Amino acid sequence: MTQQFYHEFKGFIIHPSRCLVKIFSDDGENLICFEDIGEGTSVTNASEQLASEIVSQLKFNPKDCRFFETYQEYNYDGFDEIEYDWVKKIGIHLNGQTSNIVEWEAKHPKWRSAEKEIKDLFIT
Repeated sequence: MTQQFYHEFKGFIIHPSRCLVKIFSDDGENLICFEDIGEGTSVTNASEQLASEIVSQLKFNPKDCRFFETYQEYNYDGFDEIEYDWVKKIGIHLNGQTSNIVEWEAKHPKWRSAEKEIKDLFIT
């Protein structure tokens, strides 16, 4: 595993939430798993927000990423890959001024069961 950390985010109605993020990086591809730990809004309901925040925080190009989710609570029974449409936003407003910062925003998630080999990378 390349990285593993807890990520805090504001869930529904600014509900304090947290999940475990696990990342494998290899040959320019980043496999990113959101693991629901039962703290706040579920990773399924916050999927787009989580993907957008992690891509921004780690300065990844979303075209080089694959996203997954799973739940500790259900003994990792479900392990799904999530595909997003990505919207590129340029010229983010900061302190009343427009900058050249590029932000990516995940939209329209689509879930499907992930391959067993990918699940085995994350769940050992």
